Amino acid sequence: MYGNIKIIMWAIDYIESHLHEKLDLETVAREVHYSKYHLHRLFTGTVGMTLHHYIQRRQLTEAAKLLVLSDRPILEIALIAGYESQQSFTDIFKAMYKKSPRQYRAEEEFYPL
Repeated sequence: MYGNIKIIMWAIDYIESHLHEKLDLETVAREVHYSKYHLHRLFTGTVGMTLHHYIQRRQLTEAAKLLVLSDRPILEIALIAGYESQQSFTDIFKAMYKKSPRQYRAEEEFYPL
């Protein structure tokens, strides 16, 4: 069990240090030297969500922080968060935060997912 935690911590460290890049299961699995299937099972079983969902939530949390604490344009924040368009970012942001990035910014209150 301890070995599994170590692998998950290694994967999370990698994710945290590469949040502003395009991340996926295959990239992280390659970095921690495990098959994507094995890492998926370990990560989901240990963390309680898929690696994809974890990455998405972390990137959206960082984007939400930028929305409130910076005056960068929403498109720039979307690109920093790894999205290819402002529309795809807005759709996912709205699904997670229940409001658009513009509404979230206007409320000036950051809270992590």
